[in-house]
Amino acid sequence: MSETTKTDADLLRESELFDADFYLRKNPEVRKAGIDPVLHYLRHGARDGRDPSKAFSTNAYLRRNEDVGSMNPLVHYLRVGQPAGRALNPMEEDARILRESGFFDEDYYRHFRPDLPADRDVIRHYIRFGRREGLDPSEKFSTAGYLRQNPDVAKTHWNPLVHYLRHGRAEGRIAPRGALREPYVDALYDERWQAILPMPVTKLAAGERRISIVTDSVAPHSLFGGVGTAIILGVQLANRLGNGTLRLVTRTDLPDGQVISLLEEATGIHLDGILELEQVSTDGSQRLQYTDRDIVMTTSWWTTRAVLDSDIPREQVLYLLQEDERMFYAFGDERLLCQETLAEPDLAVVVNTSRLLEHLSGPGGLPHLRDSAIALEPAFPTRDASVVPAGSGGAKRNLFFYSRPLNARNLFWRGAQVLARAVEQRILDPDEWEFHFVGRGTPDLTLPRDVHVNVIEGLGWTDYQDLVASMDAALVLMDTPHPSYPPYDLASVGAAVLTNSHGIKTDLSDISDNIVVAPSTVDGLLEGLREMVELARDPERRAANVAADHINRDWAETLVPVVDWVVERFPHVH
Repeated sequence: MSETTKTDADLLRESELFDADFYLRKNPEVRKAGIDPVLHYLRHGARDGRDPSKAFSTNAYLRRNEDVGSMNPLVHYLRVGQPAGRALNPMEEDARILRESGFFDEDYYRHFRPDLPADRDVIRHYIRFGRREGLDPSEKFSTAGYLRQNPDVAKTHWNPLVHYLRHGRAEGRIAPRGALREPYVDALYDERWQAILPMPVTKLAAGERRISIVTDSVAPHSLFGGVGTAIILGVQLANRLGNGTLRLVTRTDLPDGQVISLLEEATGIHLDGILELEQVSTDGSQRLQYTDRDIVMTTSWWTTRAVLDSDIPREQVLYLLQEDERMFYAFGDERLLCQETLAEPDLAVVVNTSRLLEHLSGPGGLPHLRDSAIALEPAFPTRDASVVPAGSGGAKRNLFFYSRPLNARNLFWRGAQVLARAVEQRILDPDEWEFHFVGRGTPDLTLPRDVHVNVIEGLGWTDYQDLVASMDAALVLMDTPHPSYPPYDLASVGAAVLTNSHGIKTDLSDISDNIVVAPSTVDGLLEGLREMVELARDPERRAANVAADHINRDWAETLVPVVDWVVERFPHVH
């Protein structure tokens, strides 16, 4: 042991600030090993943040005295700090400063932490925990705001208010305002409707021609239906612009670039130009850069609202509308805001299917869409549309149920109820049928006659296509005028499909005679199931219906009129 260490050890042994009994009680492994507590603290304890006594906090002293360096903190205090008049207990000194500052309001602090016991010293709580929790000490000071304004402080262990009172104020730093105990209504409104706040954007002077798709998330599991359609349309528009750039902009999750290759495999489309990925969060911390050569495609009423209220000119906005989104809500604020967005005049809109456009622009609807919108008819590429499941050779027939209890418009409970009645009445004989419930969130359940169902969720696109191709029949409910994609998917490969009527959706034979439409009542759907079963038992008729249907199977071909319309509507990207 060196002479210096001996001197430090003797110094600690002579000091009331090293309590050997306290140290051994707090560190029983040191007692068990028979190690000298003073030497353990000098060699290991201080480095591990252990305290030598109740009266001295190792970590608190280190936080407040950055010049300690490699010196033992208690040794530093006894040799340097005490002679210089430094505080032995920094927390007590900090607490005193906060109490006398006028910047700490105990009632205010308890308002945001009502769980703290009445006898808890809230100033000590703020010093020890409040900083990490982002709590404000009063309306006069924002903990998080001060750290944002002063990144050098954020890199230290200083409590923000303590730093401001000891140093920041004298250095001319600003004390940002804390959260209001009773926030202004505008602040509450912004918090509630964060998803539709104006998107933070920055305009650049110049750039390449680009299609920017703004959506919530882009991932392999979100490609079915709407998001996939938006990307396919974006690819075709970017290609028409001549190796144009496609940018996927997400607001809740980081975008997954592999979706392009998955779509290429499933649909045959191919992006000729560059793919860009970007996230612009709803909290405004990231900004979307754009130029006057961008077409910004929105995919929901809320992304449309956020973009329209930003600085992006509406002449650069294209709204892909894939459902009567008002139906997502009961009458109330959400529906009102949605309705107002759908009614925006002079906004270019692409509506998914002519049937939905007819509904939206009909009596009592949104007549302006007749002039400002074009219908998109989707495509459903199939590997071999001539192969129709025959359900022969002793194997049971397969029934697909679009099981989506988390999406109210898919009428899960009505569908499950009808299937249960159909099994009871032998409309669907368990000796003939296997039941496949396809979708996320399906609860554990058994149909009458102890019939167990096969629950399927989380399929990738190609696995989903394989599953669809093996089905003989399907029940797909959608309580909207939009026919939805699964009936197309299934009918295009020869399954007999039953769906429900809604408004102008009373007959889908113009799409395929493999799709049966019935009223949404229990009796109406049971009668529809009888017709579906009869069709399912006739594979030759189903194959003939496939050969004669009007389902598009080539995305590039079906999107030509839509791409022509968009290019004409947005001359700035030519």
